[in-house]
Amino acid sequence: MKDKTYIKINLIYFIAMILVAIIFVLGAFGIVQNEWLSTFLIQIVVMFALPLLLYSLFTKTKVKDTFKTFGIKKVSPAIIGFSILLGVILYFINSFVATVSQSFIALLGYETVTTSTTTVQFSYSLLLKEFLLSAILPGICEEVLHRGLMLHASKKQKSPRCCLIVSSILFGLMHLNINQFFYAAILGCFMGYVTLVADSIIPSMIIHFMNNALATYFYYGYYLNWPLATFMNGIENAIYSNLFLYVIFTTIGICLLIWLYFYFVKRIAIERSRREVQKLVQYLELNEMSMSEAQVRVNEINSILKKNSQNRYINNQKKPSFTENIFLYSTLFLGGIITISSFIWGLI
Repeated sequence: MKDKTYIKINLIYFIAMILVAIIFVLGAFGIVQNEWLSTFLIQIVVMFALPLLLYSLFTKTKVKDTFKTFGIKKVSPAIIGFSILLGVILYFINSFVATVSQSFIALLGYETVTTSTTTVQFSYSLLLKEFLLSAILPGICEEVLHRGLMLHASKKQKSPRCCLIVSSILFGLMHLNINQFFYAAILGCFMGYVTLVADSIIPSMIIHFMNNALATYFYYGYYLNWPLATFMNGIENAIYSNLFLYVIFTTIGICLLIWLYFYFVKRIAIERSRREVQKLVQYLELNEMSMSEAQVRVNEINSILKKNSQNRYINNQKKPSFTENIFLYSTLFLGGIITISSFIWGLI
């Protein structure tokens, strides 16, 4: 593998993982106690600015071009709308996965340390703070590091499928606790697939924001008796009180949500194709042809480009050696050790 970009990408992520771990340790020892400071360091500095600047520095690329390499590309209003709906759908899927995974590790004896929310003096400024720290910043910054660097930029070096799996696992490990690993990794896989289909990380940013924003709303709404949160809580209580009803409702609900997920992903793919055809028609001055003739010409061009792209991929594809994967393996080892340690700590 002559191109060292793959190694540099893994090195950047390894540095990010170490820095996040250090900030977590400093917080555990009370050195970094300010929530605003720790969030600023982790989200804006480590997960957003660091990968963009280091990638530009290591590959001698302009920051503007790095944004494109990371998939920070404008999408159509239709794709934005589909992404919002996908965010709602994945919130409910993610809630189910979280419940199952947390119930499983609880059966193994793991206990989560929780803080009573009823003692918190609620204010709308507090809610805005939670939306900023828990939804807006993670939705942007965590996506730049995972779907931007480790998926969109990496897919030029390795197969998209491999990058999707690796970026999803790393997304789970970056949370540095067993309680969030499973559902974060699965959510990362769903968001990563949308990123590949849309060829942009903007949809995954929207989905991530929607998921965290809804979680924040329901978290406070449950204790403050907000209408939608109260309604959802009533439905949950009615379902959980009957095992048969719970199994039936959950099975049907998850199947429907997954079907809706793939339906809207398909709509994004169609919308992206439509926009690309329009751009090609304008660029190649095919507008003087009939739409059917232009479409045939565009299909021919796409077929040639796809064939050449596949040939380049086959010719350039080479399995990375252990040395070339050293930073990836180191990151997986570090994240795995911390995550397993959090599980052991919960058992004690």
